[in-house]
Amino acid sequence: MTKRPTVRERVVFGLDTIPEDRTVMVSLRELLFVQQTLAELNQFFHQPMHYPDLAAVNEFMGTRRSGGAYEVINEALYTKLGSMLPEDLYEAFDEGTFEHPDPPAYFVERGEQ
Repeated sequence: MTKRPTVRERVVFGLDTIPEDRTVMVSLRELLFVQQTLAELNQFFHQPMHYPDLAAVNEFMGTRRSGGAYEVINEALYTKLGSMLPEDLYEAFDEGTFEHPDPPAYFVERGEQ
């Protein structure tokens, strides 16, 4: 069985290539949209009673245009954060600088574990 990276390992991968003192200026409203999105996800997922089954998770996530979590996540990632990042970071993303070489556990077929 191959050990898969944790979510944290995948999130922090490549961040050490960015100087700690590098900053960007962002719209406070855009930043708060991202913060509120993460807070809503945390509020839902911190309490297992909120998602007793897959149907509850599907309802919370919704679809791209349902007003659910997936729509808001998509907007936060591609619209709000997309406008905050410097151009050279797009190149770094394209080059795979922040892409962990090992796939996440959820990419694994259940029978392969």
